[in-house]
Amino acid sequence: MKKCLITGVGGFVGRHLLRYFDEVEAGVTEVLGIDLHPETATFTPQRFSYHFEQADLTQPERFMVFAKEFEPDWFIHLAAESSVAASWRDPDRCIMDNGNIISNVLRFLKLRPMKHRSECRMLAVGSSEVYGYREGVKLLEESQPRQPCNPYAISRLYQEDRIRLDVQWQRLNIVSTRSFNHTGPGQSDRFVVPSFIRQLCDAKQSGRKSVRLKTGNIQLIRDFSDVRDVVRAYHLLLEHGKNGETYNVCSGKGISLSKIIEILGEILDLEVMVEVDRGLVRSKEPPIMVGSTEKMFRATGWTPRISLEQTLRDMVNSG
Repeated sequence: MKKCLITGVGGFVGRHLLRYFDEVEAGVTEVLGIDLHPETATFTPQRFSYHFEQADLTQPERFMVFAKEFEPDWFIHLAAESSVAASWRDPDRCIMDNGNIISNVLRFLKLRPMKHRSECRMLAVGSSEVYGYREGVKLLEESQPRQPCNPYAISRLYQEDRIRLDVQWQRLNIVSTRSFNHTGPGQSDRFVVPSFIRQLCDAKQSGRKSVRLKTGNIQLIRDFSDVRDVVRAYHLLLEHGKNGETYNVCSGKGISLSKIIEILGEILDLEVMVEVDRGLVRSKEPPIMVGSTEKMFRATGWTPRISLEQTLRDMVNSG
């Protein structure tokens, strides 16, 4: 029976993770959720007891007190600035904040005596953005060199390397992910797919049969998973991932943003015309980012269950 601490619990993935643990038999009996924003403070699960604390992980004093009193068996670290676009608007802040957050989290794990440090199992969620720009690479594998090309990716590279050192020298028990794009019901329209859906649903509700959609570069090919599959993957990595290893969490399939728009148009029965907004086009974006699922499958047996079309339908239907 596990006591689980989740940072970033109020975010998109954190909210789905709470629902997942409440729907499946995962052996979780208590959850302490930490977030800067109190969106999940009133969550009322059936399978486990839940307590929420508001804390800023860049200022660790409150977090340290709550976490030390709770003494988790599992620790799922989601908290971070996760928008590439936001990282370009203030690169220094993104890099410093994400760096401070992982440093403070690791400091908590090192509070225990050396011989007890491995007793808390941590899942540190990272990003496929660390791979950066690749020419001619069909599937990104964990063994390939990392060459981040935006401030957010640099902050995630620091997280990976800092964890690697502390696993080696401080006897911490940490599994890391390089999570590729994931979407689903409840995601903020700061992100690309919910942004498309909001614009198209607004047009549908106003009675229009056609819509002009403002986009960035829709020829980009990305690897999308459903967030409900992703949280299941995170649970399996807590159970079966190897200490110190990093795993892609991805579908292994690429789809262009233009194809996603086409599917959404069919779901909503709308004629969609695209207008490229140069302000939404970011420089040096990799044209293709698709991950290999092989290492993840070997370790956990995980494969995605929810098709992208079903994900898109669920997002449209959820409003």
